[in-house]
Amino acid sequence: MNNPKPPRLASFLVWLRHNRTTAESLLGDLAEEFISQRSNAWYWGQALSTLGFGGVKLRPGKEGGVQAGLPNGFWNDIRYAARSLRKNPGVTAMAMVAIALGIGVNTVVFTLFNAIALRPLPVPDAGRVIAVYQVFQGKNTTRYVNGSSSYFSLSEYQNYRGNNHVLSGLAAYYPGFSATLAGERPRELSGQLASCNYFDVVNVQPVLGRGFRQQECGARNAGPVVVLSDKLWRGAFGADPEILGKSITLNRVPLTVVGVASPGFHGADAFASDFWVPLSMDPSIHPGDSLANENLSWLAMVGRLKPGVTVAAARADLSVIAGRIDRLYPGRKTTLSVDVANFMGEPEMRHGLLQVTSVIFAAVGLVLLIACANVANLLLARGTARKKEIAVRLSVGATRGRLIRQLLTESVLLALPGAAAGALLAAFASGTLLRWMLSHLPVEIPLAFNGAPDLRVLIFTLGLSVLTGIVFGLAPALQSSRPDLTLALKEESAGAGTHRSTGFLRGALVAAQVSVCLVLLITAGLLVRGILAAQSIEPGFQARNVSVTQFDLKLQGYDDTRAAAFHRALQERVSAIPGVDAVGRATVAPLSMNVWGTAIRLPGQNAVTFIHYDAVTPEYFSVLAIPIVRGRNFLPSEENAHAKVAIVMESTARKLWPDQDPLGKIFSAEEGPKGSESFQIVGVAKDTHTSSLSAVDPYFFYFPLSSDDQLAAQLLVHSKIPPAETERNIIAAARRLDPNVLARVRQIEDNIDLYRVPGRIAAALAAVLGGFALLLASVGIYGVVSYTVSRRIREIGIRVTLGARAGEVVRLMMRGAMIPVLCGALLGLLACMSVSRILSSVLYGINPLDPLAFAGVTLFLLGVALLASYVPARRAARVDPMDALRYE
Repeated sequence: MNNPKPPRLASFLVWLRHNRTTAESLLGDLAEEFISQRSNAWYWGQALSTLGFGGVKLRPGKEGGVQAGLPNGFWNDIRYAARSLRKNPGVTAMAMVAIALGIGVNTVVFTLFNAIALRPLPVPDAGRVIAVYQVFQGKNTTRYVNGSSSYFSLSEYQNYRGNNHVLSGLAAYYPGFSATLAGERPRELSGQLASCNYFDVVNVQPVLGRGFRQQECGARNAGPVVVLSDKLWRGAFGADPEILGKSITLNRVPLTVVGVASPGFHGADAFASDFWVPLSMDPSIHPGDSLANENLSWLAMVGRLKPGVTVAAARADLSVIAGRIDRLYPGRKTTLSVDVANFMGEPEMRHGLLQVTSVIFAAVGLVLLIACANVANLLLARGTARKKEIAVRLSVGATRGRLIRQLLTESVLLALPGAAAGALLAAFASGTLLRWMLSHLPVEIPLAFNGAPDLRVLIFTLGLSVLTGIVFGLAPALQSSRPDLTLALKEESAGAGTHRSTGFLRGALVAAQVSVCLVLLITAGLLVRGILAAQSIEPGFQARNVSVTQFDLKLQGYDDTRAAAFHRALQERVSAIPGVDAVGRATVAPLSMNVWGTAIRLPGQNAVTFIHYDAVTPEYFSVLAIPIVRGRNFLPSEENAHAKVAIVMESTARKLWPDQDPLGKIFSAEEGPKGSESFQIVGVAKDTHTSSLSAVDPYFFYFPLSSDDQLAAQLLVHSKIPPAETERNIIAAARRLDPNVLARVRQIEDNIDLYRVPGRIAAALAAVLGGFALLLASVGIYGVVSYTVSRRIREIGIRVTLGARAGEVVRLMMRGAMIPVLCGALLGLLACMSVSRILSSVLYGINPLDPLAFAGVTLFLLGVALLASYVPARRAARVDPMDALRYE
């Protein structure tokens, strides 16, 4: 056979003769994997015969290749990769643990995001159920929702339901409808007013009884029936098997139970529904008459596609109907949002969720990035040790691309067990994390979704593991597949020699680990500092031992006159309770995340100023210990009298009337509940944090509580007795006046906690992620220094022989290790200066560039890095010179 010889083959054969032992250890791997060209078969036969291995049979493989007892291709790569990883159990285990942590935290976050925003509703054939929302553009003076997503009026729903050609059914429901269940102890429920075809469209029929009949949705108040959720049926009625036909009372309206929903069905909304009532009952069970208001956006819509109809086709058909409706409102243009229904289908809610999730994904992605850098460093070290093996394969004709493919197969195979561990972590941790976050909220939020992983999560995890394997394996594969063949074949030890480029790449990876770790740790430090600062923020009013009570008077059919009489009687009863020293009323409790606003205009000015305001009784200021620093308080005679007076905060007075006395100043309310009326300033109150914990309101006014505010009024009570006892006394007093009225009591301190919760959750997550990052970075630094020491054993022995002291050796090793650490710390500080500004909304009283957090965390990380590098450096200084000189 006269085939031309591959390059460097003669030198390779010479090397084989003098390194028979090494050749024998490589033979099995070489025979199985790297005979990839038919033209090389004769030379392999010659080489094996020279070494005395003439019994190895080579036969032509598929596509002109050569097989040595095993098939070429993908499966051969996997088998060889598995055997190669098994030979290095320590490196393999460390890499798998690092990747498991990185992929695990990413999978947990994706699992929760999938449950909230991606997974279809838990109904049969959910992929054909769509949610429809509308966005108004152009002139629209009737709804004040221009440019944002909106629900539908009843007439709009009927138009879409009756004129579409793509849906087998279109249902409407009013989500988040609050009602009071009458009984010995009234309880607040959250339910839905729904069209009669609701259960048919979602295709989930009650397990007991039935859904709604068409005649129950005809005339107003024609359907006094209710379908209970399984949870309510079991919790409030003890799973009574005879519940059908019995009557319950919601908002003073008796309703007959006709069905119980199937377990696990909580409606088509993110918040679990306790009951469903026909839309026809709206005038009696819900204050106001929403059915007759054609300009009220109050109904959500879900539809089921006809067979063969796509979402795009449904969107196009419904958009035609939207265009016809727009012609009734000249200048208005409506855009429809039509997508497969899920728990977070509303565009604005989805947008907000995406913003929050993107920030969390960025954080957990940084942890995965550190894990990738860590494993890449391990593979770089392992690749250097395999330098001679790779050189042999290149010498006998293997292409660089073929080697890169094999090395990437090893790295992907290394990531797959990490993906499996990450999936298991997500299965156990996602639900636990969701319950933990909800348990830390001061209020109970019933959610309809669950955090169990599904097929989408498994696909995400698998894809992420493959991508991760490629990311952390690509640089080592590229670096390892281009050795100097002459030097590699001549070296006596596979561990001798280090390329400068390899050392630079390892240092760059360490720098990346440190910079990313520093970002996470400083973020956690800022959030923890923010939490501590939030604990000490003085809101400007007395919050301790102040109870706030809300009532469902409007739901119980009260008007303003009856509500005023109820409040007067209740205030007298509560004031007489021993231990109660102040009782007042207000429409908005401080820091309740509920804001009333209007626009005012000063005399002689064309510009308007938007303000927040609260309507209060004179006792309000004594309950919260808010001093009136100038002027006077409201008079008892000004309550319920529509008095045209106001009290302003200090900072607001300084902004609106700088260098002037605000007392007696006149302004007019241009819009909102106060109409176009003129008011006079009679007092100046101390600044308080009323609408936000982070700062005093820019512009804030107090008005006297008028007769029009009684339905919204809340009772504020300051007492010297324990809060739980105060709550019992208030509820008992309210029940004596009207046993059907629901009184909801909470503490002002709970309101403050609502502002602290996001920071607490973010700080906890950042601390956990920062801990993972610190652990991975420390292991990475330790591994790099240990590897560097092992590569320089002979050099260290020579230095010690020539008189170098142990301290000098330690400094030499640590100097090389700390240079990339310091570079990474500098890059991390620069990145943190940008990232920290995003956190300003939850950093109460803390500068986003807080020097204590920046300096303290940086010094702590550098200290950990010093310790991680000192241990192997100290071990290097203790090497026996004679052993080092004989080291191979």
